[in-house]
Amino acid sequence: MRKLILTLIILTFAISLSAGSALASTAANALIVNNATLSFDDGTGTKTTTASVTVTVDLVAALPNLVTPPDDTTIYTGVDTPLTFDYTITSASNGPDTYTLGANVDSSTNTTGPSNSVPANVVLGASVTSAVTGSTTTLQVPSDGGAADIIVNGIEAGDTIVVDVGSGPEVVTVLTVVDAGGSGSAIITLDTTSTPALTASAPVGTPIYEQKTFTLTVDSGTITTAGTDITVTSEVTVTNSAGTLTDTVVATYTSGNATLTKYVRNLTRAAANASGSGAQSFTIDGRPAADYYTGDVTGQPGETLEYILVAENVGTAELTAAVVSDVLPVTFVDFSTGVYNTSTDDVFYIDAATSATDSFPADGTDLAAFTSPNLAVDVVGDLGDVATSAGKIPAGGSVTIAYQVTIK
Repeated sequence: MRKLILTLIILTFAISLSAGSALASTAANALIVNNATLSFDDGTGTKTTTASVTVTVDLVAALPNLVTPPDDTTIYTGVDTPLTFDYTITSASNGPDTYTLGANVDSSTNTTGPSNSVPANVVLGASVTSAVTGSTTTLQVPSDGGAADIIVNGIEAGDTIVVDVGSGPEVVTVLTVVDAGGSGSAIITLDTTSTPALTASAPVGTPIYEQKTFTLTVDSGTITTAGTDITVTSEVTVTNSAGTLTDTVVATYTSGNATLTKYVRNLTRAAANASGSGAQSFTIDGRPAADYYTGDVTGQPGETLEYILVAENVGTAELTAAVVSDVLPVTFVDFSTGVYNTSTDDVFYIDAATSATDSFPADGTDLAAFTSPNLAVDVVGDLGDVATSAGKIPAGGSVTIAYQVTIK
């Protein structure tokens, strides 16, 4: 009687499994190949026969890690002023997964027609280490079951990946991927010229997650009331088969709005100001403070009137390209020159933000120009820094301009 010896030998697994590991500790698309061998003597010698079965590891989807941006503010510069918000999304699945993005306007104030947008989706690769390389610049993972190539489970050169080798997540960049294909392995090499090497070699079962950013763009719509903030509240959603993450972010648009008030005082005859209305006190060119009026001042031929123009930003955003201009009634008055700064300048200027004062000729060489009947004065937000503040009035700020005429 011949003795038949049956020995079952498990030769190979395409991926190593650690004791007690969860399903998601194995990379999706890995091929688990189980080969069994029967060895026997048929009387003519030892023979073998084999049988095998292959199991493909499924994707176990998980909600990603989403780093959300803070609320932000910008100046409203016109219809559909854009404001962008950058989100960072990191995979938490065991293989490549698609995350569907959505955005809608949850609420808004002081605007009509606001809108927002995000990309349609984000695809993130992922894998799990299958062997220890002993290196801080390489990672070994199972092949994704396809042909040999330079991408594995959605991870390829240039990608940003997150790897935790024991001391917390480390963000690194992929230099190359070499995938042997089938049930083999792939080697991911890190680009240490752009990011540091890992602090230690990755143990078996270490997840490798791809990380990307996507941008929410919020358009302001059309402002309803100038000088009042616009707010647009957006809801952003990130969805995969594991569920949906939701974030809410607020875009605020500040708006500049200006008022211009004109005052006058009869400098020659104080009694001419007695019935003046809308009084406001000003100190001009070092003279004692005096009241100027928005109306009801009288004058006679030969008398000098001093006009004051106050341009004020009553909005919530800086005004730009501001110029104050005045059309003089030259039929009745003559523009007075050389009346400020020891009789050399024609216009007096007060920067309310710093209380700085200056005076200059109206010959077009400085900030003012008089071409009868038009007087134009360029606004600066800071007399000490005209070059960078030309045309600007900060929110809540104002400028004061004075000039004189003589009644014909």
